[in-house]
Amino acid sequence: MINKLNSVIILTLLLGVTYVNYKSFISSPYQAALLEDWNKQSYRLPLDLIEQVDLDFPNISPTTIPLKLLKGRYYKNMDSIDIALDYYHQSLKINPYLKIVESQLSLLYFDIEEFDSAYYYGKDAFLFYPDNNIHRHAYFQSLVNRRDSTELDKSFELIRDKQNESHWIEYLLSKRSISKKYTKEVDSLMALYIEKFNLGGDTKALQFKSYLANGDLNISTAVDISNQANELYNAKRYGEASNLYELAFSFDQYDYTYYQNAALAHLNLKNYTKAEEYLDKVIYDFKIKDGKAMFYKGMLYLAIDQDTEGCDYLNKAVKAGFSGEGSVVVYNRFCNNSP
Repeated sequence: MINKLNSVIILTLLLGVTYVNYKSFISSPYQAALLEDWNKQSYRLPLDLIEQVDLDFPNISPTTIPLKLLKGRYYKNMDSIDIALDYYHQSLKINPYLKIVESQLSLLYFDIEEFDSAYYYGKDAFLFYPDNNIHRHAYFQSLVNRRDSTELDKSFELIRDKQNESHWIEYLLSKRSISKKYTKEVDSLMALYIEKFNLGGDTKALQFKSYLANGDLNISTAVDISNQANELYNAKRYGEASNLYELAFSFDQYDYTYYQNAALAHLNLKNYTKAEEYLDKVIYDFKIKDGKAMFYKGMLYLAIDQDTEGCDYLNKAVKAGFSGEGSVVVYNRFCNNSP
């Protein structure tokens, strides 16, 4: 009798295991497709196929993301917000430890302008795991909407020491959005960001600073003016070109190319003092390391018979890797020495 009972128990367990394995096997291709769409932020799977996926057994993906969350995002994409919210809220109970559902809820609530709920879930996710880009974005956008610079600063302290540039970039953008202008505080924070990630002379960092300081309209205006200046320069109308380059950097003072091009125009006009002023700004203020400004400063010194200084800058330009304008040939010709 005991043996029969044991056999029934074992058989039941085996059937249970077999059923679990079968359900997992059937579900796995759908899970893989759902996860691929999630990772690529795409929506390739048709909804009628998604509706056939068994979300209850198993109810989480191999990466522990609730399947109902993965399904709900398709409804969000179709603006079926009530259905999406239902799936999202069901997902909260399935895995409360990632906080990925909370951050997704925050983003969804923000999109439909339910800002209190967006703030609640975003803050919950961020405080649980601050060093997560999605959690941070969900929370910070709510703080910007609330114009709460104090809480933003306090929250940033939790992540400012992390080696994650995106934390600093979103913080700076958030500070700029709240203040609605490029304040001294934002400028000081920008300097700290550049120092922390060793971005002195980095063109992308300069472009970011320009965006914070000037905004899209001023940057676009500067580009248009610079393009006109380029045409004049190519036509050898250097005086007019220099005036426009200088006008361009009045709209965007963080694009070093306007100063560099103005210097070249003045160099052609033999306005050496002005040319040197702008070249020094590129070399020492912007800390551009490509060697081009150094080369032209070397040529400037040669033009005013300061050969020692000229050769020194030509040598620095070649060592920095600048190969334009026949820099090595020029150096060897005028300085009579290999760099």
